[in-house]
Amino acid sequence: MSRPASRSNDFALAFAAAHAGAGLTRVPINQILQTISENPAFLFSKELKQLGGRCPVHADTSQDDMDKVTVNTLLAFLFHGLKAYVEAGLPVDDEGRIRLVPPPRSAYALDPTDRASLGGVPVEVMCSFLRDCTCHLLDEIITRWMADVLVEEEHYRTLGSGEISAVAAASFLLHTHMEDSALYQRAGYDALSITKTGSHTAIHIGWALVEAAPLLVPGRDAAFYDDLVRRSAKQVIPLAMVSLGMLVHYMEAGGIEPHDGLAIHLLPKEQTAFTLNESGLICLSPEPITPFRKEGEQYYTGCPAFYAPGLINLYLDIVATIAREYAVYDRLLQR
Repeated sequence: MSRPASRSNDFALAFAAAHAGAGLTRVPINQILQTISENPAFLFSKELKQLGGRCPVHADTSQDDMDKVTVNTLLAFLFHGLKAYVEAGLPVDDEGRIRLVPPPRSAYALDPTDRASLGGVPVEVMCSFLRDCTCHLLDEIITRWMADVLVEEEHYRTLGSGEISAVAAASFLLHTHMEDSALYQRAGYDALSITKTGSHTAIHIGWALVEAAPLLVPGRDAAFYDDLVRRSAKQVIPLAMVSLGMLVHYMEAGGIEPHDGLAIHLLPKEQTAFTLNESGLICLSPEPITPFRKEGEQYYTGCPAFYAPGLINLYLDIVATIAREYAVYDRLLQR
């Protein structure tokens, strides 16, 4: 079952303390976004490129840290339009269920519209396939969203009048900054790949939450698990507030991170990340927290999607809906 219950905020407090102990300071992107909202010209300011003007820049402040804060701020700004875009772009079938399509490079010759056939494959295969389908679904929507953002940017460029929208400006500055950044050039990331990777992480955590429910509270029906997962979703949101390095180390220590880093693997039974709190909700255990800091790193922001209200919750809700519509809980009870 589970370890002894803990207070709901133990995890967030323990992770914040671990960051401080590792010598990491959180840059409050929400405050930078508020400044941009009040004065869009701040997008073009020198301060935005220097930790958003929220933390002192010293001689030993790394350019990587400053680039990270700038890029994550601009992504977070753009992400404010992504939630509505995803909601509007979710395909549904004639019965109002989310319509999945097979991923182009799926390892399984399965059809997500053939629910009877899916019910006949091993639960590990079914969950892996549905995880892959979920990632592919979000990838397609995010690709269209980014294309529309670039169209808006190009529209103002071709006007030649000097007029520009805040979205177009943020897009231009984001892509320019990433092209000029040694950090992102080394990693080979652009705005689209970062956005997709972030959605994959949220999807992976969402599916892990679904798969943890029958492990922690066995023997209940699908309606119980669907309700439990939806009420517990906010308990995993603090993972989006942490540094990337500590997120990866936590997922590895807690048994969430698979050996190949892909978001398509079923949560192992021996995982230690998920437990139950005093209210009977699924939450994250502080035990796997592992302090970590890259050499020269002093600042972190958390995931840009955290600063776009409701976006991560939407990703988690999409996963929970697919799990319910495909009767995943009934299969998980057979593990």
